[in-house]
Amino acid sequence: MEELTKNAVHIDETVFDGQAEQGVELDYVLPDYYPDIFKILCCTLTPRTASYSVSSDCKLSIDGVVYIKVLYLAENSSDVYCVDQRYTYTKTVDMSRGGTFSEPMVSLSMKADYCNCRAPGPRRIDVRGAVTCRIKAAACTKYVLPEIPDGLQVRMREIKCCGETLFAEKQPVVREEIETGAPGIAFIMECDAVPKVTDLRVIADKAVLKGTVTINALYGVANPESNSCTDTEKMSADIPISAILDIDGITDSHSAFPEISVLNMELIPKPDSGLISCELLVECRVRAQLEEIVEIATDVYSTDYETEFVSGLLKLSAEPRTLSQTVPVRTNLTSDKGEIRSVWDVSAQFKNPVCRPNADGDLILTGQLCCRAFGKNADGVPFFIEKQEAVEQTISAPNITPDTTVDFSVNVADTGFSIKSDGSLEITASLDLRANLHSIRPVDAISSVIVHEDRPKDKSDEFALRICYTNDSSDCWSIAKQCNTTVKAIMEENEIEDCDAPLSGMIIIPTV
Repeated sequence: MEELTKNAVHIDETVFDGQAEQGVELDYVLPDYYPDIFKILCCTLTPRTASYSVSSDCKLSIDGVVYIKVLYLAENSSDVYCVDQRYTYTKTVDMSRGGTFSEPMVSLSMKADYCNCRAPGPRRIDVRGAVTCRIKAAACTKYVLPEIPDGLQVRMREIKCCGETLFAEKQPVVREEIETGAPGIAFIMECDAVPKVTDLRVIADKAVLKGTVTINALYGVANPESNSCTDTEKMSADIPISAILDIDGITDSHSAFPEISVLNMELIPKPDSGLISCELLVECRVRAQLEEIVEIATDVYSTDYETEFVSGLLKLSAEPRTLSQTVPVRTNLTSDKGEIRSVWDVSAQFKNPVCRPNADGDLILTGQLCCRAFGKNADGVPFFIEKQEAVEQTISAPNITPDTTVDFSVNVADTGFSIKSDGSLEITASLDLRANLHSIRPVDAISSVIVHEDRPKDKSDEFALRICYTNDSSDCWSIAKQCNTTVKAIMEENEIEDCDAPLSGMIIIPTV
């Protein structure tokens, strides 16, 4: 007879996986100090998250902002003019369809779906588009293992799995003045932010997280005679990030997974100087797990009464391992505006990423690579070209099975280009893939037991011992259950030391 104590396991579950769409509309009239519109060069939508919160009834409230940027040319001029506008909105998403949960780990990913821009008149701009916020929420669920009634034979299985997930996050606002060295900045043509974790230390129930956010921007050098620019410059700056997160129970033995993401970024140039005022809303989070051994009841019976039990499948997660890899991707851009003379800048975004295991034991990364390029053609006229194409990359990783779950993030860490002999651009983007890989161990665990005390088992008193002939597929438990005796009695009678070892030949079955 095995004496059991009450136990519990913790399982990380995805409780919500969906998206929220938002339309964007702008009808803008140019101020008097701007010239008439001759040609719209490009229009871009950059969605960001100003703030978000989750209520007690599992409703997610998102305050979003979309930065609208329109670049255009005036008649008989190669100067570039810029219109910057903000579109704000609020979305509420009910995440309770998967049940109620507390303190979820919410991840938001913003992307622009489409953007149409036209000029109904020489001084009006009409913008129509849509953005999407991908929402994923996970929660750590505690599953209490049931207490088995006394007097039963119980088969226990020791499982290594992750204990309770410890989680904390902060959203600091970072402000920095960036010196470019330019005589004056007219406007920011495009920008991006690449976060990176550089250090994580655990000290007395606290996690100290450090990192950087690399700001890359293409700006127009101010023309003192107008609100336009004729030349551009590139800027890159590393902004330090640090946060102290309170995580009760975290130790050096935990496997900790830090993350830094940029929710919102706003760059405001100062026209009379080479300074750019940068404001970042950064999300710093740390998730920690510790592998532990739990005993789970997988089979049960009574030697005295008929017994029934119900079991359910538990998908237990082993201690995750990390994967960090740079994935190079190449594509070509072709301009229909004539031969390319110079390139101001190229940039890339990786949209709709999916990372999953395949049957061959590899990871498959798919998504849409959206590349953009600014420059001048042979006539000195600015151009803008954009292209989006599907990407699929195979990534080798050890111990990958179809049941492996992948928690990942992908950022474009760097973008380069070269002008080919045929006048096209070859774009090279470096994708920074970071993933936590979880091996899932399915276990059939007993959830409830019914002992029918009104249905006693038949027992014969004619003999005290029986003989059983077994093959290599039998063990002490299967024989004891089949013959209605105990594992302990079989082991003592047959001098067996390992109860899980396969048995063959003649086995003496004592009566209990």
